[in-house]
Amino acid sequence: MIIWMKKNYQFSKDSKIKIPSFIESLFNLRPNALTIPDNSNYQKYIDSITVADLNSEMINHTIKTIVKSVILEFLIKYLRNNRPEIPERSYGLRVLDYFFTGHPFIETYTFFYCILWIISVIMNFSIMWNVNCLAFGIILRPLLSNGENKNEKLRESKSFKIIVKEWLILSIFYTKPLMCNPYFSTSPRDFWSNQWQQLYYEAFQELGYLPVRKYFRNNKTLGHVLGICAVYLISGLFHDYIAIVVFNHFSIDFIIFFLFHALLLILWEVIEGRILGRRGDIKDSFIIRIFKVALFLSIASFSLPQFAETYIKGQYIHSYLDINKSLVKWAVS
Repeated sequence: MIIWMKKNYQFSKDSKIKIPSFIESLFNLRPNALTIPDNSNYQKYIDSITVADLNSEMINHTIKTIVKSVILEFLIKYLRNNRPEIPERSYGLRVLDYFFTGHPFIETYTFFYCILWIISVIMNFSIMWNVNCLAFGIILRPLLSNGENKNEKLRESKSFKIIVKEWLILSIFYTKPLMCNPYFSTSPRDFWSNQWQQLYYEAFQELGYLPVRKYFRNNKTLGHVLGICAVYLISGLFHDYIAIVVFNHFSIDFIIFFLFHALLLILWEVIEGRILGRRGDIKDSFIIRIFKVALFLSIASFSLPQFAETYIKGQYIHSYLDINKSLVKWAVS
């Protein structure tokens, strides 16, 4: 809603730019997620989809959902039965203590457990996307079967039915999943902008980065740096709010985690762009990509407990197949 109001205010004086209604804007929460090669002529990609294509895609999502759900169930069972004791002292403070006392800041098993936990999170998001696509496919099936002739010229004013049909096709066939391949990220920007869950990416950009950058428009470098920090600060506050509501746990663990990654992103781009002179349009060789993936994942893994430990303390381990427990919980509430 805030983003929609902001865009209406920005373009209120430009009659050539048409801002969709708020309801219509809800169908485009991720405008940069489309994978169509030619955005200027996406209609031909929409019209190329047939019922057979939909059936194939539905089978694909069904198989993925079943396989991932079974694997996730075994993983969740292990996580619930083998939860380590998490120290009350924050992970970040324990890391600082290590430099003064030499005491290990995390046990090997706890670190391994954090890795398994984040894998379960990735799988949950992945399954959620598969299930959403299945639901979209069920809605789309009758619209495709009873659709208009593809050779018929579309009316200038499309009906609601056609708009929904096209949106469903774009969502199922031409939209990046919420969670891509975070374990193959080559940089902090690639991880947060392309690979990690993208549900709030547009919101954080519009409400954090762009306003701050515009405020410092006379100093683009400072505006860019502070804009990045603003985005990660908002994300940290958002996750800390979740911790307060869900776990009744107040801390700034998530703020520290996200600001650490903001600093990592800034330093990474300074070193790669300014010092090494590698521009963003340079295509990395296979060896360089492997090196960058290994380097980033090492740093990300090091920071992971700062993010994961609060959830693990609160026993926030979710399974889609845990139907009985969910039904009991809903009945009690």
